[in-house]
Amino acid sequence: MFQKTNNMEKLFFECISLTDLKGLENWDVSNVNNFNYMFAICNSLTNLYTLENWNVSSGINFSNMFWACISLNDVKGLKNWNVSKGENFSLMFSQCESLADIKALGNWNVSKGTNFINIFSSCHPSIDLKPLQKWNVNFECNII
Repeated sequence: MFQKTNNMEKLFFECISLTDLKGLENWDVSNVNNFNYMFAICNSLTNLYTLENWNVSSGINFSNMFWACISLNDVKGLKNWNVSKGENFSLMFSQCESLADIKALGNWNVSKGTNFINIFSSCHPSIDLKPLQKWNVNFECNII
């Protein structure tokens, strides 16, 4: 469907009633480098299991991808994402008020990342950042 596109910016922006992502599991996003605001303000979205097989290895800009998904509480579907080319992760999960468990993101290779500003700001107050200790971030950054 989107085999040739490299930009999915704001594709589902403000889809406030979107509750699941069924139908997206087989999308070919292997050429996409810009996921900016793709699912931002999808207030009813709770989990991302449908995206678990997405090939996001060309992704460079993941900023605001899930920004203000206030019901999102499960990111296990992103566990095996290859984000190794990713540079911008700013505000990716910012204002995901229900998100407290980010263990699934612990093995992400973010070594090319240059912007992590507020990636987890305004998430659940008990969010535990210890799972991110393996992240290879070679500079001081503000993640919450």
